Amino acid sequence: MPTMRSRHQVERRSRREEYSETTRAALVASALELFAEHGYADTALEAIASAARVTKGALYHHFPGGKKALFAAAFDQIERDVHERLVARVVAASGNGPWDACREALRAFLDMCLEPAYRRVVWQDGPHVMGFGDWWRCEEQYSLGLIASMMEKLMDAGVIERLPIDPLARTISGALAGAATAMGVAPDPARVREEFELVISRMMQGLRKDNPPG
Repeated sequence: MPTMRSRHQVERRSRREEYSETTRAALVASALELFAEHGYADTALEAIASAARVTKGALYHHFPGGKKALFAAAFDQIERDVHERLVARVVAASGNGPWDACREALRAFLDMCLEPAYRRVVWQDGPHVMGFGDWWRCEEQYSLGLIASMMEKLMDAGVIERLPIDPLARTISGALAGAATAMGVAPDPARVREEFELVISRMMQGLRKDNPPG
C-alpha cells in the first residue's frame, strides 16, 4: 500500500511533468507563430522565449539544439495538423466513393498550401533549415501513407488500373510537393494553385480504367 510520502512524490512528479509539457507546447506554439511571421533567419531565440513567457535557459532545457531543434518541432507540429485535417476531409468525403474522396484530398491539400504558416515553415524554410534529405523524409512520413492508402482504395474499387503502389504514391507525392513548392515562392500563389489542380487532376484522370490512353 503506497505511503503518504510516496503519493506526494508521485503528485509532485506529475505536476512537474505537466508543467514541462505545457512549457514545451508553449515554446513550440510561439516558435511556429514567429517562424511563420518572420521566417527562420529573422526569428531570435530571445523572441521565442519571451513570447512563450519562459527564460532562455528553460528554452535550452527543452530544446538543447536551440533554434534548429525548435524549428524541427514546429515543422512536425504543423505537418501533423495538416495531416489530421486532410484525413478528416477524406473521411467526410468517403461516403461519395474513393474517387471523390481523392479529389477532395487534392483540393484540400492545395488550399492548405495557401495558408501562410504552412507555406513559410514547410515549403519555404523547411528544405534550407533542415537540409533537403531530412526535410523530404519528414515530408514523406506524413504524405506517402495517406496517398498510398487512397490509391489502394481506388485500385480495389476498380476505378484506376492496378500499378505498383510505391512508385505510384511517390509520383503523386512528388507532383503535390512540386505544387506546394511553386506556390511557396509564387507572387500569385492562388493562380499557381488553380493551375496545379488542373494538371494533377488530368494526370489522375489518365489513371482511370474508363479513360484508357489513346
